[in-house]
Amino acid sequence: MSMEGIEQNPIVYDLMSEMAFQHKKVDVKAWVDMYSTRRYGQTLPLIQEGWNVLYHTIYNCTDGAYVSTWLILITCFRLPYSGTIIKEITDSFDRPHLWYPTSEVIYALELFITSGDELSRCNTYRYDLVDLTRQVLAKYANELFFKVIEAYQSHDIHGMTLLSQRFLDLVEDLDTLLACHDGFLLGPWLESAKQLALNEEQERQFEWNARTQITMWFDNSDEEASLLRDYGNKYWNGLLHDYYGPRAAIYFKYLRESLESGEDFKLRGWRREWIKLTNEWQKRRNIFPVESSGDALNTSRWLFNKYLNLSNPETKLVLELN
Repeated sequence: MSMEGIEQNPIVYDLMSEMAFQHKKVDVKAWVDMYSTRRYGQTLPLIQEGWNVLYHTIYNCTDGAYVSTWLILITCFRLPYSGTIIKEITDSFDRPHLWYPTSEVIYALELFITSGDELSRCNTYRYDLVDLTRQVLAKYANELFFKVIEAYQSHDIHGMTLLSQRFLDLVEDLDTLLACHDGFLLGPWLESAKQLALNEEQERQFEWNARTQITMWFDNSDEEASLLRDYGNKYWNGLLHDYYGPRAAIYFKYLRESLESGEDFKLRGWRREWIKLTNEWQKRRNIFPVESSGDALNTSRWLFNKYLNLSNPETKLVLELN
């Protein structure tokens, strides 16, 4: 049943599974209201309103455009190039498709956080809170990344350095958020693969397989990435800190060196370095947690206040850099 879409957007699969038993047109607004009650075990007007906002925004792509929802935080190297010159970021191809006002989804997140005191003991609420916070900040990261590119194109090395560090800090903050729920951990994925092994050789191979599937796949050379790179990407704790963050840092390093030297972006050198990073990561055997740590509600509140709350001086500083 839609196997490539499992373990994300539970509301979609809940409704899809129910449709086989429906004989009349579904009143989606009423269904969504009941969904939050069923999912969290109680009826709260604020959380119902939050889900209603999501229903009319994230879950309502009706503009007829091709849906390309890639997130730069985990696929930043997909920004198109022409030779060694970065294309104008105003090209429609360069920007992920965004069919909803981000301000409305931020409002939905605020409603979720406000409901937290009553729902924080509910596992499904904590999952949804982490997931929604992740989504909002991932879209924030998209815009932050384009500001990095704008600074690069303006030859603003100071601004580019500050903004790229903000981006890397955000990666670490998101990794902390994802650690707060078992559903967003890299560890269980790797351990489940290793547990299938009958000996040490198999265990090493199976772990390599699991790491490769969520990163490069395998049909790459030293300078050409696999066409399936990041096809199985995941927003998982451990993966952001250990892989996506260091990979983004390599990209920003080459941007900075280009400005410092006054030379074109060294495309081949950048490709060699991040592909080497990926191949080495696939072979590593370091262990990742299999149980969550941290408080999802407190972490979400902290990140909302840091990045999205306009009354917070630290947020204003971030926005000034943007």
